[in-house]
Amino acid sequence: MLALISTLLGLLGSLLPEILKFWNNKEDHKHEVEMARLQMESQEKLHQERLEEINVQADIAESGALYKAAEQKITGWKFVDGIIALYNGSVRPTITYAFMFLYMYVKYSLIYSLIKAGAKWNEVGGQIWSSEDFAVFATILAFWFGGRFLKYSLGRTSAPSSGMVSAFRNGIKK
Repeated sequence: MLALISTLLGLLGSLLPEILKFWNNKEDHKHEVEMARLQMESQEKLHQERLEEINVQADIAESGALYKAAEQKITGWKFVDGIIALYNGSVRPTITYAFMFLYMYVKYSLIYSLIKAGAKWNEVGGQIWSSEDFAVFATILAFWFGGRFLKYSLGRTSAPSSGMVSAFRNGIKK
């Protein structure tokens, strides 16, 4: 009986180091997988910060190029260059005003025609303002007031990353 117990203890004793080695390897592999996952997350975060930094630099470069183009001296005469710069800066507003004037003229003509045909003032509003008019109005407001807001807020609901802030402070805007 003692021989049988000794044999079993010897057998289990030789298996015990292998079981402990297997368990340690399992824990080591688990730790390595966790470390690899953390390293990948860290690299992804660095990649995102770099992309944000590149986007900020591109926005700044675009603004700089626009200002530089606006300051170009074409003729060398201050008065003529001032008139050209004023015109270049007013093209989009002028087009907006022209189309709004045309739009108001068409609406005024429609109101005038409806009143001449015998429509009452309280009926005219419902006939001249449609969902298409609302779409035009919303598009104009979104273009002039919402474009910059959307550009900088979509996808940027969190605070800027420290990499982007340090890149912004370290020489781009001094």
